[in-house]
Amino acid sequence: MTGQHEGILDVARFDPAYVVQLLRLAGMAYDPAQLCSAGGVSENANRRVPFERRIDFVARLVLPEGPLIVPVEAHRRNKQNPAKLIERVRPRWAADFGVLYEMHRCPVILLVISDCDEVAAEARKPIDLGPGSTVRPVSVGPSQVRPITDPDDPAADAGSVMLSALLHGSGPNREAVLTTLNDFLSRIKEEEASRRLYAVLKALQGEPAKILETIMAKTPYKYHSVWADSLRDEGREEGELVEAREAVLDILAARSLEPTAEQRELVKTCTDHDRLRSWRRTAIVAASSDEVFG
Repeated sequence: MTGQHEGILDVARFDPAYVVQLLRLAGMAYDPAQLCSAGGVSENANRRVPFERRIDFVARLVLPEGPLIVPVEAHRRNKQNPAKLIERVRPRWAADFGVLYEMHRCPVILLVISDCDEVAAEARKPIDLGPGSTVRPVSVGPSQVRPITDPDDPAADAGSVMLSALLHGSGPNREAVLTTLNDFLSRIKEEEASRRLYAVLKALQGEPAKILETIMAKTPYKYHSVWADSLRDEGREEGELVEAREAVLDILAARSLEPTAEQRELVKTCTDHDRLRSWRRTAIVAASSDEVFG
C-alpha cells in the first residue's frame, strides 16, 4: 500500500468512532451522539476457498438499534480510468459484503473513501447481482469534505482536520489547510498528534509535503519532538529488520539452498522478528529452502 492509501485509511483506523462521521459525509443519517461503542475487527474476510480476501479496514459500530459492520476501502485514481478502476473491484466488494454479513449477522455498509471525486462517484453506483439482489456502497470524495482552514472551526476535530489535509492538502487552500492541521494537532495528546502528522506527511507528495514541513519549522510545537523520536525509532527498527532478513538469505546462500522468487520476496517483506529468527535457525540445518519456509 502507498502512503496516500494508508493515510486515508488511518483516518478510520486511528479512531473507529469517526466512521460514523464518514457515513454522515456519505449521506447516511447516523447521529454520532448515539454511538454506544466502536472498534476495529479482523481485516480479513476468510472465505471457503484456499485464500484470504483482504479488506482495508473493518469497523464495528454499536448503535441503539444494534451493531453495524462497516468495511472501509480507500481507492486513489493513480492516473487510471475511474470507471475501469472501480469495475475491477466490484465483484470483490460484493463477495466481501456477503462474507461479512455471514460472519457478523448484522447490517453491513461498504464505505469507500477516495481523493478523487470521479472515483468516489463510480464507487457509489449500485452493484447489481441479479433480480432483487443489489449491493449499494456509499462513498466520500473531496466534494463531500469541507476544507478546514481554521483550528477554531466548530467542525474541527482530529479526524476532520486530518481528512481535510489528506483530501485538500494539494488544493488551492493547501497552505491554510495544512497550517490548520499543524495548529490543531498541537492541542491534542502528543502521541496521537505525532501519529496523525506522520500519516499525513507520508500521504502528501512533492510541494504540499514541503509546505507542511516549512509550516512546522516556523511553529515548533512540542508534539513535533515526539514525531521526530518516532522516526528515529522506526529507522532503528527498519535497520534491525534489514539485518535479520539479510542473515536468512546469507545462510541460504552459504548452504547453496536457493530460495524461489516467492520465498525471497517473503523474506524481504517480513516484519516479524520471531519469524525471521525461526527461518534463520531452520536454514542452518534444513536440507532445502522448502523445508525452511514450509
